Amino acid sequence: MIKLKKISRVFIVIGLMLTQFAFGQKNIERFEFQFENKTLQGLIESPIDRKASAIVLIIPGSGKTDFVKGNWYSELRDKFVQAGLTVCLWDKMGCGDSEGEFDNQQPVDNSAQEAIAAIRELKRLNIVGSEKIGLWGISRAGYICPLIINQYPIDFWISASGTSGLDNFRYLLEKNWILKGYDSIQTNLLLKEWDFCYKALTKGNVDYNYVITKTENLFNDSFYNSLGGTLFSKSEYQEMIDYYKNSGFVFDSISGLQIMVENFPEILKKVDCPVLAIFGKKDTQVDWRKTLELYQTTMGQNDNSILTIKTLDNCNHNMQKCDTGALGEDLKKYNWQACDDYYSIITNWLKRQKVIE
Repeated sequence: MIKLKKISRVFIVIGLMLTQFAFGQKNIERFEFQFENKTLQGLIESPIDRKASAIVLIIPGSGKTDFVKGNWYSELRDKFVQAGLTVCLWDKMGCGDSEGEFDNQQPVDNSAQEAIAAIRELKRLNIVGSEKIGLWGISRAGYICPLIINQYPIDFWISASGTSGLDNFRYLLEKNWILKGYDSIQTNLLLKEWDFCYKALTKGNVDYNYVITKTENLFNDSFYNSLGGTLFSKSEYQEMIDYYKNSGFVFDSISGLQIMVENFPEILKKVDCPVLAIFGKKDTQVDWRKTLELYQTTMGQNDNSILTIKTLDNCNHNMQKCDTGALGEDLKKYNWQACDDYYSIITNWLKRQKVIE
């Protein structure tokens, strides 16, 4: 199994106008706020030729961020501003100029509280567009955004590559092993070994030496190794068992997979704003079909959600044009472009919801 340090499961004070300048067709203002006694740094971007009709917060997926210095999601941000929206974003703790230490295991409910703190300050300062607040989120944000909506009035939610209630790492392994040319026998063998190891760690009742003998193929697999799945020592094995034992994680009784948000279907049923859910049909990181079905049976049954679902061909997890969607696929031939119709779908939907003109 993956070592602990590589396990992937993905305000008071606002300083505005430290610098403000026109960049293309938008104003950019420095943005900082306090969360858990740490200063998080970000930006507010807005149109220069009109009054913004709403604010959209960018809620990222798993891993570190580099929004400010790295200009992450620059094209998406520009599209929102061009449509007449103000965009608010910030780097996670320990990323960019944000204080604190990055925590790859940050609970999703804590991430939701972080976003709510930002929203409250935007409201308090009466930032242009703050009378209407929306969310754009990708991947892990599929857990965070519904939690935000359940606790704070939100006017719209755009979900990209949204998540189901269960951890998706097994799905990622299976899809990418197949795309790497593994036949069904090889793939099933590796999945069987992964299941065994995962259950041994979460149950904590299997002898270390027995685990090693039963996972020989898994820990010799180059793709699994590339994700951090290196062979662990006996002491590391015990550390991981202790980690799961003390984590408070809850696991699905049928699949054995971690439940990322307890009572997630009920949380989705309470979403009471218009939702646009966009999925790439070649997403190999999130089981988009399960998520789509979950959305239909929860938000799709709530008239207040006004759920709209769009699926895009030749589109990967990051909403980019692709051939296979595999991790590490070279997208140079497409110049890392967004999937066909991705931006127009968003813009047209925002118009239908009367968020923009």
